[in-house]
Amino acid sequence: MNRVLASLRSYWNGKGRTAMADTQDQDDKWIARLTPGPGTDIERLLQMPLGLDVWERNPNTLVVRADESQLRELERRRLATVERHCTVREYLFEKESEEEEPQE
Repeated sequence: MNRVLASLRSYWNGKGRTAMADTQDQDDKWIARLTPGPGTDIERLLQMPLGLDVWERNPNTLVVRADESQLRELERRRLATVERHCTVREYLFEKESEEEEPQE
């Protein structure tokens, strides 16, 4: 999980953006679980030019980072059931809080 957190930090910090722009972008990006809809499967979702950042691939689901508009389009086209877990900003805050807690 630390690798994912480090990857996210380098992604956002490496863009040369201001902190305000980063915060706005992170609010619009979601960590979500996609379950393919009827008539589609994981392979088909991966082959489509959807612009998703795939974090994890499982036999029946994908965990992705995506814009709200991308997730709405998946739902509109009934390509996948979307479970929004949290925004990227919430995820980073949660992980940073976990790292600050003393380990027993």
